[in-house]
Amino acid sequence: MINEMQPNAFLSGGGVMGELVRAKDWTGTVLGHPQTWPQSLRTAVSIVLNSRFPMFVWWGSDLVTIYNDAYIPIAGEKHPTLLGKPGQVAWAEIWNDLAPLVHNVFNGVSTWSEDQPLYINRYGYIEETYFTFSYSPIVSDSGAVQGLFCACIETTDKVLAARRIQESERNLRNTILQSPVAMCIFKGPSYIVEIANDRMYQLWGREAAKMRHQPIFEALPEAKNQGLEAMLHRVYTLGETVVANERPVTLPRENSVATSYLNFVYEPFRDGEGNISGIIGVATDVTDQVAARKKIEESEQELQQRVSERTRALESQRNLLDNILSNSSNGISVTEMIRDGSGAVIDARTILANDAAVKFTGLPREVYLVKTAAELDPNIISSPYGQTCLNTLATGEPALIQYFLEVTGRWLELTISKMDDDHLIHIFTDITPIKETQLQLERTVEDLKQSNANLEEFAYVASHDMKEPIRKINFFSDRLKNELEELLSENQVRLFGRLENAAHRMGTLIDDLLAYSQTTKGATTLETIDLNKKLASVLGDLELEIEQRQATIRYDQLPIIEGNSRQLQQLFHNLISNALKYSKEGQPPQIKITCRQVIGRDVRRELSAEDSRQRYYHLAVQDNGIGFEQKDAERIFNIFTRLHGNAEYMGTGIGMAIARKVVHNHGGHIWADSEPGTGTTFHLLLPAS
Repeated sequence: MINEMQPNAFLSGGGVMGELVRAKDWTGTVLGHPQTWPQSLRTAVSIVLNSRFPMFVWWGSDLVTIYNDAYIPIAGEKHPTLLGKPGQVAWAEIWNDLAPLVHNVFNGVSTWSEDQPLYINRYGYIEETYFTFSYSPIVSDSGAVQGLFCACIETTDKVLAARRIQESERNLRNTILQSPVAMCIFKGPSYIVEIANDRMYQLWGREAAKMRHQPIFEALPEAKNQGLEAMLHRVYTLGETVVANERPVTLPRENSVATSYLNFVYEPFRDGEGNISGIIGVATDVTDQVAARKKIEESEQELQQRVSERTRALESQRNLLDNILSNSSNGISVTEMIRDGSGAVIDARTILANDAAVKFTGLPREVYLVKTAAELDPNIISSPYGQTCLNTLATGEPALIQYFLEVTGRWLELTISKMDDDHLIHIFTDITPIKETQLQLERTVEDLKQSNANLEEFAYVASHDMKEPIRKINFFSDRLKNELEELLSENQVRLFGRLENAAHRMGTLIDDLLAYSQTTKGATTLETIDLNKKLASVLGDLELEIEQRQATIRYDQLPIIEGNSRQLQQLFHNLISNALKYSKEGQPPQIKITCRQVIGRDVRRELSAEDSRQRYYHLAVQDNGIGFEQKDAERIFNIFTRLHGNAEYMGTGIGMAIARKVVHNHGGHIWADSEPGTGTTFHLLLPAS
């Protein structure tokens, strides 16, 4: 472990950074030993370490860096090597931006920067960030500026959010102004004309200058008392969408008023918080179409009668089709083939889909009906589902198949029928719950098989291995009783030693078996656990062994989770004990524990659909020990599995089985990566919520 020097009073506290500052050897820097630091530096460092606001100090001509816990997220992967590093080296990628400010500070001038853009590299790539910060000079007793104090806060999210809002507003305004149909936005309960395009002003029959920023019914009094007020009121107060087709409205036309026929839609306009702040209106003047239709009705009665009869027949057919599509509990879609120059099918697109189809696929309608099948699933043509479709298209034989739509994580059961040489009809339903239950059942069966195997092994050990030490204890104890009447002979000492060894082995085995049996009951008692405290407790328990092996243990800030305190203690104990036990001869163990928050699928592809979408804490426990063959990576978690004999490394083969049980009890996953001679990394995924 890392040795700490006796802390000075001004370096007390400070969390993780306080510990790192106290542990660091400063004699190799321009600062020298902390006991020699000037009072101005001591005061600045004490303020920084004990503040919960992101702060740092740059000291001396080298601008040596000292920062606090709140600054760690800003430092990113530069932490912890950033501590003690020259500022111009640590932040070389932005030094051209910072150098003038630093120069001013060392000339005694404080600086203030608000939402300053900085393109920094803290995670292995350059990212656009924004910060609000101030640089202040730290003045020595002699009045000279010897250092720089900075308090800062990252405002990237705020700046980017404001930019997105501005872009959204510009896009909406441009959309309205460039729309090929009449569009406008009314704001507030008075329905003030916020914006409208030229087509809308033409439809209203009034100039923009007389209407812009005016209540619509004051700027256009001709539209009053025609029922439009009630429509707008419903939209604004109830959030309803109002649609009107060929509605007669009296509007100004060439120094008079006239009736126009309009198709229009009123939609609620919501602000960033979802509240209705206005109304979006879209309208089309269909007066000419209505007039033409009426003229046909008046002059061609007989033709209209035939058209009416035909229209009714078509309407009936359409209603029948619409009823089938809208009322069907199954998804119904029609797919059109896309062929290459030789006529081979290379892709397909959906040209019709009912609401159930959209619901079951989980895709927005605009995506479902626009993107091709290969865009949604690049491997679809070569997949069993794609080949089944091609077979139905070629033979005309219907088919039934299950298909996993990876883009939405849905399982679909489809009946595929041929319409013609270029179209297929799909009738399907969402079987995701059933399929996931089936897959979970299959996994459960496998788990039960493994559990049964473990139980069988347990029964064998209980009846053989555990009885053998007891038998020896009884046997040698009986012999010793007969010989203890006199002083112990050499033979008796030997027997007594064997008795003690057997008893010790038996005790160790029983303890491990008891721990394992407890974990099989699950994490029955849950509480809020600070894993940092839990790890500290384990390191305290193992302190003697850590010192004897001269081990170094480094670890990230760990999360707070819901879990079983005793089992999580056992988990960390087993992992760290394992790393210490299987260290290389003559080489001090190096153990590193890292932690980051991830999505399941980003680190483990073998997860279920549900777990792959879950947020986890990914903990990695890495050592530099003897390692093992990767082919044994799964076997080490089986109970009583040992890759080395007692003559090499003592153990019962239960520790890693307990670790897996604990992780599974907490809804997580554990696996190992290793290579002989290079060490082992145990990966843990623990749910983040």
